[in-house]
Amino acid sequence: MRVSCRWLAEYVELGLDERPVTTLGEELGERLTLAGLEVEDTWRVGPAEGLVVGRVMSVEAHPNADHLSVCEVDVGAEALTILCGAPNVACDQIVPVVRPGGLLPGGARIDARKLRGIVSHGMICSKAELGLEDTSPGIWAFSPGANLAPGDDLVSQLEFDDLVLDVSITSNRPDLLAVYGIAREISALLRRPLRPLDLSLEEIDPPSDQLVAVAIENPADAPRYSARLLSGITVGPSPLWLQHRLAKAGMRPLTNVVDVTNYVMLELGHPLHPFDADVVGSRIEVRRAKAGERFRTLDGVDRTLGDRVLMIADECEALALAGIMGGERSEIRASTTRVLLEAATFHHALVRHAGRALGLRTEASQRFGRGLDPEGVEVASARAAHWMQKLCGGRVHRGCADAYPQPTEPGKLTLRPERIEQLLGVSVPEQEATDILEHLGIACASANGRIEATVPTWRRDLTREADLIEEVGRIFGYDRVPSRAPRALVRRGSKDGVERFKDRIRKLLVGLGMDEVVGDGFDRGVWREAIGLSADDRVLLRNPMQDNQTALRTALLPGLLATIEWNENQGVDGGQLFEIGRVFTTAAGERDAVGGAFFGRAGLPMSGKSDVTLSHAKGVLFSLLEALRIHEPAITPSEAPGFLAAGRGGTVAGNGQRMGWFGVLGEAVTRELPLTSEVYAFELDVATLLSAASAQAPFSPLPRYPACKRDLSIIAPVNVPERRIREAIAAEPEVERLLLYDTYRGDQVAAGHKSLTYELVLRATDHTLTDEEVAPILARIESRLATSGIRLRR
Repeated sequence: MRVSCRWLAEYVELGLDERPVTTLGEELGERLTLAGLEVEDTWRVGPAEGLVVGRVMSVEAHPNADHLSVCEVDVGAEALTILCGAPNVACDQIVPVVRPGGLLPGGARIDARKLRGIVSHGMICSKAELGLEDTSPGIWAFSPGANLAPGDDLVSQLEFDDLVLDVSITSNRPDLLAVYGIAREISALLRRPLRPLDLSLEEIDPPSDQLVAVAIENPADAPRYSARLLSGITVGPSPLWLQHRLAKAGMRPLTNVVDVTNYVMLELGHPLHPFDADVVGSRIEVRRAKAGERFRTLDGVDRTLGDRVLMIADECEALALAGIMGGERSEIRASTTRVLLEAATFHHALVRHAGRALGLRTEASQRFGRGLDPEGVEVASARAAHWMQKLCGGRVHRGCADAYPQPTEPGKLTLRPERIEQLLGVSVPEQEATDILEHLGIACASANGRIEATVPTWRRDLTREADLIEEVGRIFGYDRVPSRAPRALVRRGSKDGVERFKDRIRKLLVGLGMDEVVGDGFDRGVWREAIGLSADDRVLLRNPMQDNQTALRTALLPGLLATIEWNENQGVDGGQLFEIGRVFTTAAGERDAVGGAFFGRAGLPMSGKSDVTLSHAKGVLFSLLEALRIHEPAITPSEAPGFLAAGRGGTVAGNGQRMGWFGVLGEAVTRELPLTSEVYAFELDVATLLSAASAQAPFSPLPRYPACKRDLSIIAPVNVPERRIREAIAAEPEVERLLLYDTYRGDQVAAGHKSLTYELVLRATDHTLTDEEVAPILARIESRLATSGIRLRR
């Protein structure tokens, strides 16, 4: 955004008469940069001396030079002979001339100079030589209707001796793509009043809304659209001061009507568009383009549109690409006398999409593409009408035809004065903070020790208290925040109860010989389908980074199976793996789980090359539960998940709570793995484990009397749960501990039966047990087991 310091001085007092404009401009640039408006570059325009209006009276070829013309130029009080090398110089042109002794804006002094035998008394200038553009094809010939006479002083009319600031504007501040918006920032920085805009109009009847109607097809596409009618317009050149301001801002002057709309766009940041009202119908509509619709824009290009392009149209056909560029049919011409002035806001995403799709980027689309304030429509329309009436001699019809379905309301925020120092690290008096906010257009009122702020509609970036404090800080000056060495306050870190419990599980499983794996948390579709888990309960990702990361995992088992497959393919002959992580479902949300899998060789010292067994896997699981002090662990086969082998697993419970599953994976799952052995797995819910676990073991004193050990071998039907056997044995109060250390099924045992061998530890609390006392205990155990069809193995 290019901003002229002399233009800024119209709205806020800068003291240009007291200090050189370059010095003042550089200071402003520094203040703006410190306040968050980075000034990327500056360049000086002028000063100039001896610059006047001249009229070319005659043009003759130089007798001794092919590319020079000898011109007689009337500069008012006298006629000067000036040599000119521009190819476009011609008789009767009105041109800028620097008289002998004058100064060009670039600093070059112009003196009388002899060229090829003829003395040139001055210089006819191009726009580039006056600092108005980078390069020029020839001299600057003023329009015939510019109302300039030979000898008129051009220095005062062109606003030389200026400094232009190139300010970088962030995407969340469209209000700063305006000279008046930056002037508001300077007003706050300097604590000087911001001058109001002149919106005065002399309006006539009939009103605009009786002559034209406007409609919006979809309010979401265009929050507001207004049209104002002007008649009696005279199209011609703009005053030189306006042309110069546009040129310094990087825009090319055209005609007064178009220049006014561009001037107001630069001034207020709100683009406008003028239509020739004589070729426009009486009803204006904002609508989407039809797919394949053709439209010719002002640059003479026929464009094919899509249905995401927003159009301005009348009853007959399209008039403009909304927020981007007008159409050739309704452009302003020299014969135009009636103007329909559009002021509107359009959905920023639609404008950006259309601009990219059509390859069009304009000053208007740059502003509409950031989102504009609908409340600014009325001010922009009135300001443009004011300038047109002043510069084009037109009459303004009363009011506007305005479609505004959902008016925008100012925001309300509460600011705690004490919070300012807490966030900024420097004390800002409440009155000064209020003064800063009000200079920025944020109305403030004190109530109950708080500042109630009314946020203007053009500041949609202010949504919370911290945003207001940031505004106070950047205007107050971050350079005024004292520099202090950081004070490190070392605190001992701690984990919450759930994380400590997961660490406890992790240590126990590692101690039981398992290795931890860490998955990426995404759904493994192939293995999820293999074990039969539903895809309907998955949490899908809106923007996945890879094709295999479209959803979050609903269970840990698919990831463990993928790890087993990878290890087997790498030649690993077995392992005991576990993972602690989160799983996600749409029904239950997210939860922590712990899962484990055993495959191939057990890998235990002195265990040979034997594969891991169901008893070993179950022993690891029950050891974990017992270490967590979860009492009465049990596996219920009747509620086994469908992916487990029949009768070889079930639901895991303890302390009366269901907490997961355990068992042998069925053949339908394992046949997808490059394995010859069975896979045993479990998955438990961490939250349930935590609620069932005991934090501390109950205290019991060391026994005073020795224990008595006995081995007990039994033959039991295979359909009798091992838990029932344990309960029958442990029913004796003297049984202190019970260890199953051998199982057997084979030729030595009858079909449908299994052999189990336990080590019993018996102890009395008040004396040493004798053999005579142990015998009846074993007899009672044998009798209790017999009721379930279990007999001792002799």
